[in-house]
Amino acid sequence: MIKSYNYKDFKIEILYEDSYIAILNKPSGLLTHKKNGLDNSPNLQESLNDQFKIDDNEYLKEGIVHRLDKDTSGVIVITKNHNSKNKFKEMFKNRNIKKNYLAFTYGVLNQRQVEINKNISRNKIQRTKFNVSDNLGKQAITKVSNIKTFHGSISLLNCEIITGRTHQIRVHLLSLGLPIVGDKDYKLNKEEKFRLTNMATSQKDCILLFPRQALHSHKIEFDHPIIEKHIKITCDLPDDMRDLKTNLQ
Repeated sequence: MIKSYNYKDFKIEILYEDSYIAILNKPSGLLTHKKNGLDNSPNLQESLNDQFKIDDNEYLKEGIVHRLDKDTSGVIVITKNHNSKNKFKEMFKNRNIKKNYLAFTYGVLNQRQVEINKNISRNKIQRTKFNVSDNLGKQAITKVSNIKTFHGSISLLNCEIITGRTHQIRVHLLSLGLPIVGDKDYKLNKEEKFRLTNMATSQKDCILLFPRQALHSHKIEFDHPIIEKHIKITCDLPDDMRDLKTNLQ
């Protein structure tokens, strides 16, 4: 049975734990960490204080070694001390950690799988958003494969991120004309609704009213740098994305 703990209105599952790290299932709607010292929003980092012994003095990021967007759910690693944090930072930097996400998108991938290799840079006007770029920003690589297509309009995709840029999957999928269902920042507006014309009204409503980006951190895999053990953790779809899948069948 998976252990869990409660933090404010959120239930956080502990998918794996040892003396050096824990792997958690972050619910959607929960920040990974505060944006600044004045931010009082619920966040995963704050939830760690009563649950784990964290020996880490990185301000606002104690125990946090990577992040998920607020409305992205699923697998996230937390580290318990300086040594493990430094080792995992190095592993992320060297791309020694395999990370897979599941996403529901508008449209259909025109091939079974594709590798997106497009730089990502910050939007010059809306500084919280990002764009693909030919020569600005940082290199970003995402491998995308099709799992299932629903009604010729909606796809369930597996996305493996080789790099870990902010909003990477959301920006890369949009660049293919495959915006994520529920994403309010990266969308195609009228074109999205047009793609649903051959679906039942109840299915359209389920998609158009989905309250967040339908993106879930599904799997993480790596060789543990301290205990020298191969770790592979998967995390099932959360209730909202599972209900979406059921309604699309």
